[in-house]
Amino acid sequence: MNYTRFLSKVSQLREPSPIRYLIANTKNMYRLAGGLPNPDSFPVKGITLHLNDNTDVKFEASDMLYALQYSNTEGIRPMVEWIMEHQRRKHIINHDNWDVVVTTGSQDALSKAFEMLIDAGQGDVVLVENPSYTGALAALHPLQPKLLTIPIDGDGIIPEQLEIVLKNHFSDKNPKPIKFLYTIPTGQNPSGATLTVQRKKQIYKLAQQYNFLILEDDPYFYLNLEESGDNDSMTTFLSMDVDGRVLRFDSLSKVLSSGLRIGWLTAHKTLIDRIHLHMQTSSLHTSGLSQKVASKLLSKVWGQEGFDNHVRTVRKLYRGRRDEFLGYVDKHLGEHVSYNKPKAGMFVWLKFNHIPDAKQFIEERTREKRVLLVPGQAFDPHYKPSPYARASYSVESSENMEAACKALGSLCEEYKK
Repeated sequence: MNYTRFLSKVSQLREPSPIRYLIANTKNMYRLAGGLPNPDSFPVKGITLHLNDNTDVKFEASDMLYALQYSNTEGIRPMVEWIMEHQRRKHIINHDNWDVVVTTGSQDALSKAFEMLIDAGQGDVVLVENPSYTGALAALHPLQPKLLTIPIDGDGIIPEQLEIVLKNHFSDKNPKPIKFLYTIPTGQNPSGATLTVQRKKQIYKLAQQYNFLILEDDPYFYLNLEESGDNDSMTTFLSMDVDGRVLRFDSLSKVLSSGLRIGWLTAHKTLIDRIHLHMQTSSLHTSGLSQKVASKLLSKVWGQEGFDNHVRTVRKLYRGRRDEFLGYVDKHLGEHVSYNKPKAGMFVWLKFNHIPDAKQFIEERTREKRVLLVPGQAFDPHYKPSPYARASYSVESSENMEAACKALGSLCEEYKK
């Protein structure tokens, strides 16, 4: 693909850091060029991680020397190698010129990708789900794109509705080309919807027909809660991409640690190189210590199969919490709400059947009862009032989940009267 029309002017103007270019292309030199701190000044000489299975993972002085120093923009070698192998196993990528970059969570990669593709203030056209992730919307809005919203249901984006939006857009005189579709295909935040394989195929064909990129933001990929999740989760937009039009965003936040702040972007090398140049003027690279901790656990202790086993354990945890929470919803909220059972992720998208504006209801009623939900308006790309609210079943105790649902049921009953 020719990416020229997709890249923003700012991204096209980025150039390599002259110092990083020098250091990357020299070996066996006297090191007088770089600004590396003297490692003798680092106070930490080793750490030990105690895992849930009571095993210890030790990081010696040699590990810490590497973890605490400046490192490569794309990520430390063990982390990058594990990710490359992982992507090959999970997605069976169908084009050759792809690459990955380790980022400070997938949110960091998202914001950089948006700035790489959108010319701020020029009304570039972007397709987004409605509802959509608030963090993505917050990163998009300052760039002032024209957002074309696509309705979703329990199975994600409705391809027929997407096609209608596309036809309407291109029926205008001199329509601007569409830059990309931003989608969360698995356990969509906030709706919990998961795209079916058939719908993904239809959407990819539309992307080819109308020539736009697909930004596949998949932080809940590992939280597929269906019993057959191991097989179904293999078919991703990345796995069906033959053109290099998919940018895939992954994260360890939901299955390993959100505090480690490790995500990665997989895309055509041309686009990854643009992200490198952005990172060289911002974060430089993802935390070396976080990468060292994660890569040693993933590659040396667990391996790919060990990670898969850990993911199965996490899925079982969330599957149980989802089913328990929905039991409380059915018991205490009954006729007052509607929902689609989420197949993945950590959220339930509740529709209040008799309340047209959930934001007002939450601000005026539920907070008084110590029940905190996120109103659906926050997830609308144009912030329109909504009867929906997002509820999370990830961390609250069983006792508190039921108490919250019971309080909500009472409030809904009062509102109905």
